[in-house]
Amino acid sequence: MSRSTVVVIGCGRIAQAEHFPAWRATAEAGLTELLGVCDLDEALARRAGEQLGVPWHTDTDVLFADTSPQIVDITTAVTSHRELCLKAFSEGAHVLCEKPIAMNVAEVTDILDAASEAGRLFSVCFQYRTWDEAHYVRDLLERGVLGPVHFIRTWGGDVHGFALHRRLMPTRGVLSHWTVHNLDLALWLLGDPEPLTASAFCHQRLATYPQALGPEREQHQPCEVVGDMEDFAYGMVRVEGNCVIAFEANWLQAPLSRPEGLELTCEKGTASVAPLAIRLDRHQGWQDETPPSGTLRPSNYRMDRLMTEFVEAVQRGTPPPVTASQVVRIQRLSDALYESAASHREIALS
Repeated sequence: MSRSTVVVIGCGRIAQAEHFPAWRATAEAGLTELLGVCDLDEALARRAGEQLGVPWHTDTDVLFADTSPQIVDITTAVTSHRELCLKAFSEGAHVLCEKPIAMNVAEVTDILDAASEAGRLFSVCFQYRTWDEAHYVRDLLERGVLGPVHFIRTWGGDVHGFALHRRLMPTRGVLSHWTVHNLDLALWLLGDPEPLTASAFCHQRLATYPQALGPEREQHQPCEVVGDMEDFAYGMVRVEGNCVIAFEANWLQAPLSRPEGLELTCEKGTASVAPLAIRLDRHQGWQDETPPSGTLRPSNYRMDRLMTEFVEAVQRGTPPPVTASQVVRIQRLSDALYESAASHREIALS
């Protein structure tokens, strides 16, 4: 099978750290060929192009005219996602898009409608569901080893994200940029149940208290924030199956031994991801049944597997790793959580 041609729009931090290495890996595996990169910031575009050995651009019209790619990877600020996705579909390309997906569910609907009309795939970079540990836990759940899930606790965040995102999305912060990963993983582990209600509390602290950045504050001054972008969020989601998901998202967080994680409380035991831990109630007492170290690949933020799955879906004409219904579901949930935080009440989704 011939290689799929790819361009990347957006050459910032996330592209440099995760996307470029993943596309390099798929190219080495014989799946793809990177044709070019693009960014409004000429310095970023030039540096990325030179590092990757591909042409660089600052204008997407020129990028598409010069490359005619099969796949477009979008890693720009969320405010540009809808426009860039629609442009890519009009050029006949499939699209893989970073999170946050869009500003709201109306924009997501526009994107998915355009993808359907063009006969092209659209998917989102929710790579947590590709973790070996996540697949191991989902298999236990599907086989009934853990029994029904009653409660999921998930958390994540660090102080670095604040400086990265503070100028990109003045009305949405850590909940959109981080927690959507944790919530997508939780829902995927549960077998994609529908969220029933959403409740959230959001708080902005760093704008008025830059000392909270601790040793990072010198690097991130001036602490300039426009709008009400939250740097802390806490909430709860009730889903089908009598299960509750509690989450915490935090850019105020000091370094911890486990800066991110997900724990499940089930009828027959408990499980956690990142790191993996399995404890089962065998009636004689709790038994640790965590696989030996080295059995599974530790969880990380690499996107190699996600990119590979998306490329294979394009080449084989199969559904993408994150489907349209899952994309809509997570955006509706995100919108509801922000509505809850703003209105100080629980929001019903169905």
